Amino acid sequence: MNRRTTLSAALLVATALGSAALPAVAQTTPPQRFVLEGAVIDSRNAQNLGVTSESGEIAALFRAQKTLTFGILRSAGIDLDTLPPEVRARIERFQTTNVEAFRAFSNGLDLKDQGRFAEAREQFRRAAELDPGFALAVEQQQAMPEITLGTQVQIRAVVAAAAGQAVDRGKATYVIDAARAVAAIQAGQTVVQVAAAAPTDATALSAGDRSRDYTSNPAGSGTDFVPNLATGLAFNVTNAGQPTLGYGLNTEWKGDTYRVSDTGALESVGRAGDFQAQRAGATQQALGSSTLADGTVAYWGRWLSTPDASASVTLGGQVVRAPALGAVDWIAGDATRGMPTTGTAVFTPAGGGNLTGVSGSVAVNFVTRDVGVQNLGFTVDGLVFSGLNGSTRFDARTLSGAFSGNYSSGSCTGCTGFVPQSSVFGGNFLGSNADGLIFSTILLDGAATHGGTTLLKRP
Repeated sequence: MNRRTTLSAALLVATALGSAALPAVAQTTPPQRFVLEGAVIDSRNAQNLGVTSESGEIAALFRAQKTLTFGILRSAGIDLDTLPPEVRARIERFQTTNVEAFRAFSNGLDLKDQGRFAEAREQFRRAAELDPGFALAVEQQQAMPEITLGTQVQIRAVVAAAAGQAVDRGKATYVIDAARAVAAIQAGQTVVQVAAAAPTDATALSAGDRSRDYTSNPAGSGTDFVPNLATGLAFNVTNAGQPTLGYGLNTEWKGDTYRVSDTGALESVGRAGDFQAQRAGATQQALGSSTLADGTVAYWGRWLSTPDASASVTLGGQVVRAPALGAVDWIAGDATRGMPTTGTAVFTPAGGGNLTGVSGSVAVNFVTRDVGVQNLGFTVDGLVFSGLNGSTRFDARTLSGAFSGNYSSGSCTGCTGFVPQSSVFGGNFLGSNADGLIFSTILLDGAATHGGTTLLKRP
């Protein structure tokens, strides 16, 4: 790590651990006592760098949390004595000393990680109500979007530059998934937080906007109903002097938050205040489609930009366009409205997206909700990934059965250093009977991140 990365990592890990420590409090031994435990794993070689723990009376919880934080930073190889005074001061500052406010805030972080933003917002509101000086809780409450994301890929893989922003822009704290942040940092990565931008009124009213003519809340007529849309997006962002960052995102959108053309080509997704991507002046290329077993069609294509005619995606509160933004590959189809509850299915490659030479399968048990990635292989950004396996369960609370997880095994040809357990995959189902599946992934290779998406379907 260079010095800037080390300083950024120190601030990021410390604030993250400070905010996420409370789940251990729920494991209080006798009443009014606590136990905190933390471990640091080097994701490059799975080496345990150390375990730290603290316990005691509940009144000493917050000081113990700081002790634990510094212990984990030392285990990660960060020399605390070399940190600038302002960075160390931020780490040492107590966000709150109100246990109930801390508990509500921790619950909010857990709900946020699950994509349950409305519930998370309420927990952050309660934390701020219990401790009006809890600025981080107020910030998180205001930052919660209105939509519920279809998968945790957006959250876990928001892998880029937030730590640097925290130091360079004076932002005191960023709340992230601490375990995966530590793994990413140890793999030489940094962390970013994804924000969103609004479309112009002209864009929102452009031809092909299905939300102009239909409602997602039908007034008794089935012909007036526009279904939710499941999408997969994959793109790279390259800023001067920084490694290329790849994103692979999949989400379910309501009828008033996406636009498609009369031919089914995706034009935009999202709305003001939430994640949003727009084709704008970019050229539609590589258009294709595949018919699912229920007769619905999944479409795919690519937005190819030039500096004078570019698509746009908003990251970290800033709109990204060409030349920093590369091609945006997309897949879109009608989201499943209700997941099957009986039977099993095996989904195999059907084309689309930026993952090429896709092999392997995804097996789904609709009774147990188990999802298994089986010997998946593909090429992305010139790197060849093979033997990827992993397991998770789809979420019965989302109509299209969103799922996400980490790989348990796999290899990469051409990577600087690939640890499957630090990479993520996710998906949403398509069609009336979960006939198709949009699969997205973000992979960490030790030098950069690589994002991809592809379509799979069952017979």
